[in-house]
Amino acid sequence: MDPLKGKYTYFQRVLHKFKARRDIPFRRKFFMGYDLYGNTYWEFTIDGNMQRLRRKLEPYQEQLFKADYFKTVPPQWLQWLRRTRIDPPTLEELINDQVRQQRIKILAQQADEKWHLEKERLEQQHNLQLEEELRRAKEPTGIDTEADGAKKEDPWAKAASENSDEPQSATINPRR
Repeated sequence: MDPLKGKYTYFQRVLHKFKARRDIPFRRKFFMGYDLYGNTYWEFTIDGNMQRLRRKLEPYQEQLFKADYFKTVPPQWLQWLRRTRIDPPTLEELINDQVRQQRIKILAQQADEKWHLEKERLEQQHNLQLEEELRRAKEPTGIDTEADGAKKEDPWAKAASENSDEPQSATINPRR
C-alpha cells in the first residue's frame, strides 16, 4: 500500500531522492520527506550556513490562504518544522498513527454505545420499579395479611362501610 501512488509519479520520486542527497556540493535545498496528503518538506539555506538550515512545507495543492494548510499537516511534521523533533517522520510512522486514530475512534464509538445501552437498561429498571409501586398503591386494601397467614380487617375500610353520621369516640391507651 503506497499512499503516494496517485500523487507523485515514479520519476518525481526518484528526483526527490536525488534532491535529498547532501553530498553534492553547492546545493542549498534538500528534500526531507512526504506526508500522507502529498505535501513535501524541505530544508534550505539562504546564506550558505549549513549549520542552521531553515525548514519549510511545500503543499501538494495550492490554497487561497496559508492558514488552510494546517489542516493537512500532521502533528509529527509540525514538530519537525518547529524544531521540537530532530528527525523527520517516516511514511510508516504516519500510517501507523492514522491507524491508531481510527482504532481509537472505533473504541470510543463502542464505549458510547455501551454507556447508552446501560442508560437505557437503568431507565427500564426504574420504570418497572415505578410501575410496581403504582400497582401496589392502586390495589384495594380491604384486607391485610400478616406474616403468619392470619387475616385481619382494615379499620379504615370498616369505618367507611358503617356509614354512620354520628361521631365516634376514640379511646387512647397509655403506654406502660
